[in-house]
Amino acid sequence: MMEKKVHYKMHKVKKNWVAIAVTSLALLVAPKALGLESDVIYADDANQVADVKEQSTVQSKDTEHTTSDKAAEPSQLEAKEQPSSKETYQASAATNPTAKEQTTQQDKEAETTRIDSRQELTQKVSDDSSEKNDSSQEPKVADQAESTDKAQDALQAKQDSRANDQEETTENVAKATVSDKIIATPKKGHLPEPAQRKESITEKMLAAQAQAAPVNTEHDDDVLAHIKTIDGKKYYVQDDGSVKKNFAVELNGKILYFDAETGALVDSNEYQFQQGTSSLNNEFTQKNAFYGTTDKDIETVDGYLTADSWYRPKFILKDGKTWTASTETDLRPLLMAWWPDKRTQINYLNYMNQENLGIGAFESKTEQVLLTNAVQQVQRKIEERISKEGDTKWLRTLMSAFVKTQPNWNIKTESETTGTNKDHLQGGALLYTNSDKTSHANSRYRLLNRTPTSQTGTPKYFIDKSNGGYEFLLANDFDNSNPAVQAEQLNWLHYMMNFGSIVANDPTANFDGVRVDAVDNVNADLLQIASDYFKSRYKVGESEEEAIKHLSILEAWSDNDPDYNKDTKGAQLAIDNKLRLSLLYSFMRKLSIRSGVEPTITNSLNDRSSEKKNGERMANYIFVRAHDSEVQTVIADIIRENINPNTDGLTFTMDELKQAFKIYNEDMRKADKKYTQFNIPTAHALMLSNKDSITRVYYGDLYTDDGQYMEKKSPYHDAIDALLRARIKYVAGGQDMKVTYMGVPREADKWSYNGILTSVRYGTGANEATDEGTAETRTQGMAVIASNNPNLKLNEWDKLQVNMGAAHKNQYYRPVLLTTKDGISRYLTDEEVPQSLWKKTDANGILTFDMNDIAGYSNVQVSGYLAVWVPVGAKENQDARVTASKKKNASGQVYESSPALDSQLIYEGFSNFQDFATCDDQYTNKVIAKNVNLFKEWGVTSFELPPQYVSSQDGTFLDSIIQNGYAFEDRYDMAMSKNNKYGSLDDLLNALRALHSVNIQAIADWVPDQIYNLPGKEVVTATRVNNYGTYREGAEIKEKLYVANSKTNGTDYQGKYGGAFLDELKAKYPEIFERVQISNGQKMTTDEKITKWSAKYFNGTNILGRGAYYVLKDWGSKEYLSNKNGETALPKQLVNKEASTGFVKDTNGFKFYSTSGNQAKDTFIQDENGNWYYFDNQGYLVTGAREIDGKQLYFMKNGVQLRDALQEDENGNQYYYDKTGAKVLNRYYTSDGQNWRYFDAKGVMARGLVKIGDGQQYFDQNGYQVKGKVVRAKDGKLRYFDKDSGNAVINRFAQGDNPSDWYYFGADGVALTGLQKIGQQTLYFDQDGKQVKGQVVTLADKSIRYFDANSGEMAVNKFAEGAKNEWYYFDQDGKAVTGLKTINNQVLYFGQDGKQVKGQVVTLADKSIRYFDANSGEMAVNKFAEGANNEWYYFDQDGKAVTGLKTINNQVLYFGQDGKQVKGQVVYVDGAERYFDPKSGDMVRNKWIRLEDGTWMYFDRNGRGRRFGRN
Repeated sequence: MMEKKVHYKMHKVKKNWVAIAVTSLALLVAPKALGLESDVIYADDANQVADVKEQSTVQSKDTEHTTSDKAAEPSQLEAKEQPSSKETYQASAATNPTAKEQTTQQDKEAETTRIDSRQELTQKVSDDSSEKNDSSQEPKVADQAESTDKAQDALQAKQDSRANDQEETTENVAKATVSDKIIATPKKGHLPEPAQRKESITEKMLAAQAQAAPVNTEHDDDVLAHIKTIDGKKYYVQDDGSVKKNFAVELNGKILYFDAETGALVDSNEYQFQQGTSSLNNEFTQKNAFYGTTDKDIETVDGYLTADSWYRPKFILKDGKTWTASTETDLRPLLMAWWPDKRTQINYLNYMNQENLGIGAFESKTEQVLLTNAVQQVQRKIEERISKEGDTKWLRTLMSAFVKTQPNWNIKTESETTGTNKDHLQGGALLYTNSDKTSHANSRYRLLNRTPTSQTGTPKYFIDKSNGGYEFLLANDFDNSNPAVQAEQLNWLHYMMNFGSIVANDPTANFDGVRVDAVDNVNADLLQIASDYFKSRYKVGESEEEAIKHLSILEAWSDNDPDYNKDTKGAQLAIDNKLRLSLLYSFMRKLSIRSGVEPTITNSLNDRSSEKKNGERMANYIFVRAHDSEVQTVIADIIRENINPNTDGLTFTMDELKQAFKIYNEDMRKADKKYTQFNIPTAHALMLSNKDSITRVYYGDLYTDDGQYMEKKSPYHDAIDALLRARIKYVAGGQDMKVTYMGVPREADKWSYNGILTSVRYGTGANEATDEGTAETRTQGMAVIASNNPNLKLNEWDKLQVNMGAAHKNQYYRPVLLTTKDGISRYLTDEEVPQSLWKKTDANGILTFDMNDIAGYSNVQVSGYLAVWVPVGAKENQDARVTASKKKNASGQVYESSPALDSQLIYEGFSNFQDFATCDDQYTNKVIAKNVNLFKEWGVTSFELPPQYVSSQDGTFLDSIIQNGYAFEDRYDMAMSKNNKYGSLDDLLNALRALHSVNIQAIADWVPDQIYNLPGKEVVTATRVNNYGTYREGAEIKEKLYVANSKTNGTDYQGKYGGAFLDELKAKYPEIFERVQISNGQKMTTDEKITKWSAKYFNGTNILGRGAYYVLKDWGSKEYLSNKNGETALPKQLVNKEASTGFVKDTNGFKFYSTSGNQAKDTFIQDENGNWYYFDNQGYLVTGAREIDGKQLYFMKNGVQLRDALQEDENGNQYYYDKTGAKVLNRYYTSDGQNWRYFDAKGVMARGLVKIGDGQQYFDQNGYQVKGKVVRAKDGKLRYFDKDSGNAVINRFAQGDNPSDWYYFGADGVALTGLQKIGQQTLYFDQDGKQVKGQVVTLADKSIRYFDANSGEMAVNKFAEGAKNEWYYFDQDGKAVTGLKTINNQVLYFGQDGKQVKGQVVTLADKSIRYFDANSGEMAVNKFAEGANNEWYYFDQDGKAVTGLKTINNQVLYFGQDGKQVKGQVVYVDGAERYFDPKSGDMVRNKWIRLEDGTWMYFDRNGRGRRFGRN
């Protein structure tokens, strides 16, 4: 007998913990225990065991079971279990006196058993395969004349033998009527068995393989050690307890396969499909045959049949009983008579059963003959209901709903990405490719990623290393490389700019400029086209005045865009994104991740440092927040973290949005914010006072982002309002910015100071601080003082001097904004400011501030400090702004930095999230028109209106949910077909008129990248791609036919205005059309005017949820079903041709006939269980490793293809086959957009520490790359792998999982330990590699060191605090001093542990007694000091405690040999007894003293005492 040790572990099964016995596989489990289920293959390598049944009996850990050995037949092997480790035997030996002897024998037996296990698990045994194979033969088509009766008779015979409880009736079927017989619901126990009998895995496991691969004993032992029995099934359990799924591993040269659903071992020899064919011809297929093949007879899209296609059959089964010739209106769903595969047919039956139109539920193993009869019964019920309802509307709704449930026809086969792993804002993108099948959608263009960085296809700019933004951003992506599309974009631009003139014959309602949306996502040719238009039509290049009249801006995020715009002399302004990021990270982020304030001076398109402020300037505009920046991303974070963790936060319900804004608004009103931005007033103070930039103020900084338009002010409104008004009066002249460091001890390093930023404008006429200026200068100018440190505290000696310039010497200044404990005080006029707050410059024009003026604060508005100062005495109507020049810029640039350009102010006058109007007066455009005078008071010169397009409501992305205007279906429909979110057409026209009435220009939003949800459908050839148009590896959609929403019909405003202005524009401005565009090398064309959109004008679309196979195809012939002339391809049985379907075997192997009756050749086939197979060009099932279409694939012995699966060979190498079954080679790969693996040229998956290129990378046991983490590899060494590249970092610091843990990795990438010299710093790392900070450490040499709490640098020649109130001093070598030391003219004492002694009496080695001050630690000299328990000492000029009789401060005192002062005692000294006062300690003279024993003593005038008796 063989002993079996059983261990118990707790496993989590769904939401419950169950105890399951886990045994190491040593011998085979009994055949019955290996009963197997097969199902669809989807990989999930690392999930815990699912659906494990709780054991009925839980056995004790100590229970031992024995089984008797029995002889096994050749076809049966006994299940035996053997201990898997020596620990089991040793445990037994501890309780068995003879265990030592037994253990040796057991070890030998165990080794023999392991060898036997490999052999038995994979050995070839005899079976009855010939018997099984004989059961299926080449298909034979039944004689047409008797097919119906024979099918019914065969079905009835099967029911007679298998369902005794089923009601049975047999009626003859008349030629014009159908039997009323209904098949009872097939019961699970009565369903026909598969043609091949199930047998144990051990009898069949790879038995047909002719030769075994070489055996690797070490590998096989490792595999066996990981195979565990759980509830009678075998699983491959990894070291971390997770179960590998969809995993094929080689053992003893054979393949073990663990399924995708549960991870249980299944038989890879057993065929998963039913064998045998079934005729598809019967009376129903005759009657259901296509009436004709014209478009009147079949509903198609571009001649192709889809899952939603209906057709006209020859006959309809009227009332469900009588075949009646069809009429033109008698259309029926194709899916009522034909299905692309058995799996879909079964799903159809089950769906109809749920809708009370079926006859029961069916499983995948149901025989085809039963299914054929069942669908006939469903058709009868459908026809009965059609007669009852009187129409088929209900059926169309029902069938459409059914189609959406099928993976091949929904988003499940579109490689959708979700949550934070999206590779596209709408879950996925599709690229249209050219094909003969869809020639109507072909294009000679589709030049992708031609952004300003790479307009020619080759990068030209390299500040930003990327290629630009996403090519596929949203919805239908315009092919802006197509000359016809380019011309249409120009046509649309002209329409927008002249909107009032075109739709209302009113030029006062035109737009003046544009914001170009998503510059980094469109072809850069459009920027030239727009610039050419503005230069030709508005002459913006002829003078600064004209340019400013038509101020336009780019939404251009890339750092390459400004240089591109300069080189092409663009007619729009670029963003100073460098400065935007500087402001965000210097002031607006949470304290823990703020940078210093220095970048706000230098990290900008225009360096404002004193050295470079007068260098070359670049015109630009600046903002810190926008409708889609620093708002919607914050909302997304809130939704994801607090409301719906399964979303990326950019697709939500309106209720989720409401919840998010409750959190957002509460957070905004906190001093310690979690989500929203800090220091918004500070950022505006700096932007609005800066030279060489135009500020764009965002609506959402003045008013809440949600709520009705302008209804509720933000906490920052009043401060920004004051800044806007002050800007008009004071901001002019030259500028100087600097950082002053103060607020910490003077001897500290500069980096540890608190930097205070000052920015000064001198006023018109003064460019430098030394300029005297004019009288006008005197009342202009502004100073901004800002800190980002809420803990800022100046020292008494700190004096911040701000040079206001020579023009402002001996002049009073007053605050506009001043930070207080509770917020910001604002002052709009001189009179509002108490004169006690005024400050006067000195004779050099310098304002001085000290610790009473400046400190750090933390309140809702300010985290740090902010003050804005202006001269006293300006007139109420003072205006420091400058008018534009009428001269042309000599550089040829449309915009050059100038005082006139600086005088402009753009207002982005909307929020994405403002509420929908509930009454007419709340419409945004109405409110804008009413408030134009306020905007004028703020100094707004250009008002950026929200996009005015009527919104799509498809709900696939934020824009169409909140209907902000960026998701439109007709670009020319600007509140014309109906009100948009912002009001009516009249509201828009009136807002434009009102703005122009106060000389504020209007900026329109030009959105040339995408268009949503077009009404017409087209069949296109599509490939699933990522944002940049690169095929998404593993996606099923690769050059497949797909139905896109890409057409319009010409009856919309596109039809009315599309191309309508091109001829006029070409006649007036021919130079625009003469330009050869950079990306395509062609001129725009006016010959092709786009009044109807279609796929040929687009690069592609977002995935639409129609699945990979919505355009129906026959799997056997690979032909798409079509009624196109000369290309008609329809199911054989529905055109009265003989047809059969199923898997059949001949002497050469298995063949397959599709549900259209075609033999599968050179094609993939999916069975009813979802498994995939491939049939070669001769039509036979393939097995083993194959190269097909240039891809390496693997098919198990049963023909099932490995998909989304791992395979492990005898050497332990693992390979991955992606979701299409292709082996991944020589690249990184991700199936979820987040977790990456690497495969070498042979496909071997990287695991552990691997050298790739010049770097080391680390992959976990499942092959997933580790990034941004510290990892201890098998060599026991710690390494950190970069969060971006994944390479092991060298010669640099890295942060661990705990934010406080820092490591340094040397030249070999290994974490350093111990004392290390890094750069100019001496640092210390503990044995785990973590840097020690703020701690006292005793090194191996017993020296005591301290490492700074911030920098980690070893303390040298300085004090440092260890534990609370424990102080040390570290010498020039960084070692803690001990003993008596003189430091900074103080005599101090340090114990042997290095701790400074304070408030203690200490006896030194020389026996002298000393005392060290409780506060300073300084040695007491010429002073009293109190020791413990009211013990007093006096320390002389040398710091030593005195002893004996001493005269101190005219008192005669006595100190014992221990230095303690004697009080209230008689002491014999100097030849006499003397007494010292209990309180003062002074020697008593001329006084009687009663002693404690009751006796009396008298002390004479010399203090000599004489004793007397008791009274």
